[in-house]
This record gives sequence, structure tokens and C-alpha cells, in this order.
Amino acid sequence: MIRPATHADLPQLLALGAQMHAESRYHVLAFSGERLRATLAHVLDSPHGFLWVADDGARLTGGLAALAAQHWCSTDLVATDLALFMAPEARGGLTAARLVTRYREWADQVGAVMTDMGVTTGVHTEQTASLLERLGAQRVVLLLEL
Repeated sequence: MIRPATHADLPQLLALGAQMHAESRYHVLAFSGERLRATLAHVLDSPHGFLWVADDGARLTGGLAALAAQHWCSTDLVATDLALFMAPEARGGLTAARLVTRYREWADQVGAVMTDMGVTTGVHTEQTASLLERLGAQRVVLLLEL
């Protein structure tokens, strides 16, 4: 099932975040559990924060974090994901699609004029993009690393 996260979920979310960090292109960055905890707590406490988790009844198997903020050149809100991650054993089902669908609904509810979702981890990039496209997303930007 998917549900809104709570502060009580932070320890499991930190473990998932460490796992995401280790298998992604971000593994070259020093991992800080303190920084991740602060970021997730900020999202949870923000009136424009979105943090939902996948819960299999015994543990968390994934989650999606996002924030909505005014765009740098506008007072309009833009929703932007921070992370979508599913534990390897939880991939391939409908849970990620449910999280993304809920994220889009939330973005509409908070009045976001644009809703962005990136695939930047380097983990199953094309499969994730394909899922997002099946859910109605369009490729609109290109991210390059120098």
C-alpha cells in the first residue's frame, strides 16, 4: 500500500536513501545521513512538501519525495520531485506508478502550474522514463553532466 510518510518512517527512509545513493550515479558524493534526515524532515514539515511511502506491512519498500515552490522567474508554483526509489525486490509492480499518480494529484491540489519528474540516478533510466511516459509524462529537457 502507499500512504503519507510520517516522522516515524525516517529511520527506514534513511536506509532506503543510503541504498539509493549506493546504487546510483550519486555514489561518488559523500553520503550524509544527517543531511538526508534534515531534507526529509523539511519535506514532511513543509506545507508544500510531498513524501509518500510504499509499505508492504512489514517495512517500507520505496517512496517519493517532492516539493512545490515558486519558479525562479514566476510566482507560479512548480512541483519538482527530489527522489523516487523502490527497493530492488519491490521493482516491476504497480507501486511506483501509484506513487507517481499520487504525486501528480498532490501537485494539482497545491496549485502547481507545472509538475516535473526527473530520472537522474542512472538506475534503470529508460525503464523509469518509459513508466513515466505511460503515465502521461513527456520528455521536455535534457540533463548533461560535465
